[in-house]
Amino acid sequence: MTEVIRICAIIPVRNGLQAWGDVHRELLSPLARPDVEITLADLPNAPLEAISCSYDVELLSMLHVEAAQSAQEAGFHAVAMGCLDEPGVQAAKEALEIPVVGETEASIHMASMVGRRFSFLMPGEKAGNQRGAYGSRCIEDLVRMYGFADKLASVRSVTGKTLEFAARDEALPEAMLEQANLAMSEDGADVVIGYGSLGVIGQLQERLPIPVIDPIQASAMMAESLARLRIAQSKRAHPVPRSLTNEQE
Repeated sequence: MTEVIRICAIIPVRNGLQAWGDVHRELLSPLARPDVEITLADLPNAPLEAISCSYDVELLSMLHVEAAQSAQEAGFHAVAMGCLDEPGVQAAKEALEIPVVGETEASIHMASMVGRRFSFLMPGEKAGNQRGAYGSRCIEDLVRMYGFADKLASVRSVTGKTLEFAARDEALPEAMLEQANLAMSEDGADVVIGYGSLGVIGQLQERLPIPVIDPIQASAMMAESLARLRIAQSKRAHPVPRSLTNEQE
């Protein structure tokens, strides 16, 4: 009998399942297989329902790590840690033995395999290229840390809040399509990393002549692949914290 690979996909905010659960289930259902089980979780005790800046990221990081640790203790084979800003992902890579995958990490690695330059599409206070602006700094810092700075064409935003994307605003596909076309024509992108529901991602994939990558799908698929190959983060690169061992001084 084939072993079922169990993946925990964490939505790192309070009421994440209520706001984003249906979106995640829609996006992940096409990936369903008899030997893969994806379980969604959120952070019931989190102080926030959305993440929009570095302060929010730091505020939620350890709660996200604790949820990932709980998943490992519950017998999951890998964790897909939600949110493009990746709260707690690097700490979880140190704390856990099973594969830990962040959304930006998975998306940009996948994008680099199918193109030369990629653009992010995400919510923001105003539409347009936000490269260097406050709202895109977390993304830019992560891309730089992962070694893909030369491949980042732009970080483009569509006016709106993250919860509006979860609520499936009917105007979002057209607004996203406009920014995606600008990412190609003005920024030189040949891959787009999208954001939002299956409806939004699906329309972008149908109407754009370039690959469109969804971060939720990318992180889950990367987590599954690593678990299937029995590969996890190197403990030479991500050593276990002394506070979790008996080596404290």
